[in-house]
Amino acid sequence: MSPTEAPALSFAFKEIQLPDSFRHHNGAQGQKWFPETMSGGGAFLDIDSDGDLDVLIPGGATLIEDVSRMEGDVLALLNDGSGTFSEALIPGLDHLPGYAMGLYPADLDQDGDIDLVYTSLGPNLILENTNGTFVATPLASANDDWSTAALIFDADGDGWLDILIGNYVDWSAEKDIFCSTDGSTKGYCTPELYEGVTASFFRNRGDGSFYEDTNGTGFEAIEGKTLGLAMADVNADGLPDVLVANDTDPDQMLINQGGGSFVDEGIVSGLAFDERGRARAGMGIDSGITDDSDRETVFVGNFSDEMIGVYRQFGPGSFIDRAAGSAIGQPSTLTLTFGLMTSDLNLDGHVDVITANGHVEQTIESIRDNVRYKQTPHLFASDGKGSFDDVAPSISAFGAYAARALAIGDIDGDADPDILLVENNGPAHIWKNQSTGSALKIVLESSIGPAHGIGARIEVWSNQRMQSRLVKSGSSYLSGSETAAFFGLSDASIADSILVHWPSGHIQRRTNVSSGNLLIRETEH
Repeated sequence: MSPTEAPALSFAFKEIQLPDSFRHHNGAQGQKWFPETMSGGGAFLDIDSDGDLDVLIPGGATLIEDVSRMEGDVLALLNDGSGTFSEALIPGLDHLPGYAMGLYPADLDQDGDIDLVYTSLGPNLILENTNGTFVATPLASANDDWSTAALIFDADGDGWLDILIGNYVDWSAEKDIFCSTDGSTKGYCTPELYEGVTASFFRNRGDGSFYEDTNGTGFEAIEGKTLGLAMADVNADGLPDVLVANDTDPDQMLINQGGGSFVDEGIVSGLAFDERGRARAGMGIDSGITDDSDRETVFVGNFSDEMIGVYRQFGPGSFIDRAAGSAIGQPSTLTLTFGLMTSDLNLDGHVDVITANGHVEQTIESIRDNVRYKQTPHLFASDGKGSFDDVAPSISAFGAYAARALAIGDIDGDADPDILLVENNGPAHIWKNQSTGSALKIVLESSIGPAHGIGARIEVWSNQRMQSRLVKSGSSYLSGSETAAFFGLSDASIADSILVHWPSGHIQRRTNVSSGNLLIRETEH
């Protein structure tokens, strides 16, 4: 084994027992309305500022014709610090308007508390966290759009976090379309039959309050059917770019021109379509450096009979779909992938890909004998050279789920990434990572730039090789992960060098850093 190769490390997870009542309800009453199939968000965040990651999921709501009368609760689990959770009633998270979709955590007002962006069929909200109590403010005027994904990032470089909201389709009870697989029984329709709804961008005024400023930014090019948003720096210019997964429409890549202006280069980049030139049912999306090219590879979850998209960057802003060549394509052909995240889950120094799978049609097994409604996750182990092996069948902790949200966070303070998965109309699941390699988790704080250093790139040298992570929000599907950078050090107990490239242009270096948890602060310089 060469000095740059890490020893093989196994994947090991233990499922945490959660209260039976901690589950999502989709509010279905037999009408087969489209939104019933899609909901099931979830988030890791520190609600009470005690340093431990807690969990939130939408409890669900009953779907009724009058969207303005719908409301539901967000359910909370508080962490005792060891990764053991108990239910709690959190002030301000009950009787929220709309049919909840996604939950996205970030410190929007830079007061040290983690706030929430709440997306729904109905109004979108900012839930401001004040000492563990949340106060709701409508994001612009209340509306009946069906909003799904959110991306929280500093779009214009002013040091404050802005919000991009992805909208899905123009649906209401009155506009619901009858669809059937057998000609008589109502089923769920494809989004191809509905019009998309353009994305909305909200600029931070510099105090944690927001105003809509979509037109002229380039975000008006996101014309809807959006289910996933992710941040990346695909051209390595230090500016955050935006990746967009659209359902049955071409995926998009909006390149940051500076000053809050973006240009869609999805089609010219090769990211918009599969290798046959077709748009797919884009849902969860994430990116990461998964090989020795030091360039981002973009992963997009798609429908059954469609491979997961694996877009490898082979030049500045140019991608090729390597789903088949990466060995991710064939195992993912029969699964329907919603949540999707990149992370080094066995701590060997290579970034893996994990997915949350589950079909939308409960009767699919009566139509297709090789497709299941509840499906097991994929966990694609990376070899560090662009190829993957699905090790999920060997992980006994995994079962079959009607899965939607998928998030990553460290629930027990041991610096390795644990997993949250939420089912549609079902329970949430948390898996504690028990891999044996050394882990390093880096959390950033800044007094002069975006909260938690969102947009910073961190480089870690260990075992004579370099790993790179972008500190980001968003990604996956309806999910909020911990804003931290996770690194596997394999058998090393020390990282030789750490380099932080802050959005401000400031660079900080640390040397001979022990594995475990590390906090790095940026101050005036």
